[in-house]
Amino acid sequence: MSVPHSEIIRLAIAGAAGRTGRCVLGRAAVDERFTVVAALVAPGCAAFGEIGRDARHESAFTDSLDVECDMLIDFTVAAGTVAWLDVCVARAMPMVIGATGHDAAQRLRIERASRTIPIVVAANFSVGVQAVMKWVGQLARDLGTAYDVEIVETHHRRKRDAPSGTALSIAVAVADATGRTLEHSAVYGRFGATGERPAGEIGIHSVRMGEIVSRHEIHFSGPGETITVRHEGHSRDTFALGALRAAAWVVGKSPGLYTMRDVLDSPDPSA
Repeated sequence: MSVPHSEIIRLAIAGAAGRTGRCVLGRAAVDERFTVVAALVAPGCAAFGEIGRDARHESAFTDSLDVECDMLIDFTVAAGTVAWLDVCVARAMPMVIGATGHDAAQRLRIERASRTIPIVVAANFSVGVQAVMKWVGQLARDLGTAYDVEIVETHHRRKRDAPSGTALSIAVAVADATGRTLEHSAVYGRFGATGERPAGEIGIHSVRMGEIVSRHEIHFSGPGETITVRHEGHSRDTFALGALRAAAWVVGKSPGLYTMRDVLDSPDPSA
């Protein structure tokens, strides 16, 4: 399974016909660490048979992985993750998961698979978002529960899950830092006669419109002041570059469930 970093990594991309998947495909094409050997789509996808090209070769979009490869990046949907997870386990092949919206059973499947293969899971591969998630907990801890917390995430109209995985990760960071749990503190939107806002509540709100790639705002409002942390992704390139960094990092690692924080805390050999 281990592939030395001096060798080109043979890469399969699941969800290659989607917007982020196509971006990963394009970025991998000009990255000397990789060659794309499979551009994978769901059975029945309209892109099936379409030709995907990179700088070194071209390959047709396909729904089966019948070539030798070293690792797989998953930008499908929750059900797609589970299908490709089984393939990666059978091949003892590392996996990077960027799909979101997994339910409890699917998350358990990922955790169990990580006992056999190395897996990096991230709701968001943006380096900037990872920095926000690292420091927002410290900010919440410093401000304390006297400050109301509202998280607003905005994405394009085609996004299928809500709230975004990134918003949930941010909410978990806030909750963990202040001794709360999402189970008891989170409220997802508001409607009707909600009454006075209870102390300790963490509001999470989803907006879906237009072509917005990604926007997350975290508002802390307390006595006499409001602090807002905002991250906006202008291009899917930021997610693609982060996913490829994770892919290069995870090859050769021991089985385990890793995060983008693990990747970023290691030196980037491509820098």
